Amino acid sequence: MRIEQLQHIIEIDNKKSISEAAKTFFMGQPQLSHSVKNLEAKLGYKIFRRNKAGLIPTAQGKEVLGLAREIINNVEEMKTIGSREADLAGNLSLTLGPAVFNAFASQLIERFYKMYPNVNLMITEDITLEVIEKVANRTCLLGVTGWPDEQDDTMKMLLDARNIAYQDVIKDYFGLIVGNQHPLAKKEVVTLADLEEMTFVDYYGFTEGFLRMFGIKPKNQSIVVYNREVLKSVIAANEGIAIFPRFFLFNDIYFERGLLNVRGIENVTDQMKVTMYLIYSRAEPLSPLTKQLINMIIETNRENMQESNI
Repeated sequence: MRIEQLQHIIEIDNKKSISEAAKTFFMGQPQLSHSVKNLEAKLGYKIFRRNKAGLIPTAQGKEVLGLAREIINNVEEMKTIGSREADLAGNLSLTLGPAVFNAFASQLIERFYKMYPNVNLMITEDITLEVIEKVANRTCLLGVTGWPDEQDDTMKMLLDARNIAYQDVIKDYFGLIVGNQHPLAKKEVVTLADLEEMTFVDYYGFTEGFLRMFGIKPKNQSIVVYNREVLKSVIAANEGIAIFPRFFLFNDIYFERGLLNVRGIENVTDQMKVTMYLIYSRAEPLSPLTKQLINMIIETNRENMQESNI
């Protein structure tokens, strides 16, 4: 029995397909099938059986896969013992929601590569349900995304159903993002009535959802955008406003130069909270390197919250 055979069956279980798993190892399907058959012959029982969904583990196979994941995780941990952080290598993937991406992605990348220059960290941005889906199907290792606290029970039920673990990393309030020459920039606290006369910049439909939640019925049609930087540039040009968690403006050059401002909304700010969660699959143990990335995400956000003057 070889370590690579355990890696083979874990990946087959993840992909539910020998042909798809073979691509991960840059090998042919017959070669990977031969590896599994050899392992099954040594164990004396089948690890997988086939159904309409693809390859699924047998009863014995489930136990073997659980042990295999523990072994691989322990092997990875053993590799880190006595190693300098700069010598560690591997691949990590992280998907962030737009607000948190804007707030700390650049800091995280800079800090991570100083400590782990040989690790490939791939960071992408996506909306909440897509972040959850990527983590659930294990196309992404970690995600950070969130929702208003009044949706918390519903969203956690979804995460539990998808076998996804979660821990909160940021708690904050919603604010109104306005340009420095916008009429509402002169007001410290904006009323809901003020917002009904304004044009909103709607990112992926988020703003429309927030408006309904807050009971706001704007008279003007929203400007719909699908890019975070376009959103900021339109607001900075004073062509529209948006509702976002206030940490959206952490470490942001538009905010630091005074081109964007955040204003409180009466009966919304300081009452309507939003929580961002770090999420990952419960299907297999976290590697030591992944745990280090999680700690770095938590620490970076803690520092941001302490240093922010928003």
